[in-house]
Amino acid sequence: MKLDRDVNPDGLGKYALINLRKLNGASGDSGPFNRWTPEVADALRTLEEAGALEWGKTGDPDEFFPIKLKDENAAYALVAYASAAARKDPEFGAAVNELAQRAGQNSPYCKTPD
Repeated sequence: MKLDRDVNPDGLGKYALINLRKLNGASGDSGPFNRWTPEVADALRTLEEAGALEWGKTGDPDEFFPIKLKDENAAYALVAYASAAARKDPEFGAAVNELAQRAGQNSPYCKTPD
């Protein structure tokens, strides 16, 4: 298996991230998404209704923990993941290991997670 971004002509992967902290500056006070302005709330609602938005809440089936390559700890996590993945799918394990080589201290954007 290959990474989605390696087979899609536009180079995009399976997911895109929304930085909710940055949206907090667009605060509002109405509707079910009352943390944000109506425009932001509408955009999020549209994504949610399309089934494209996963909130990653604790205990949900789609709970997640994204790790950006610039995270100073990312290489360690990706090397371990690549090793485990390679047992079932060597091509996928190699692709993840390639990511690990650009992660953590090897990333020009390396930083402590916030």
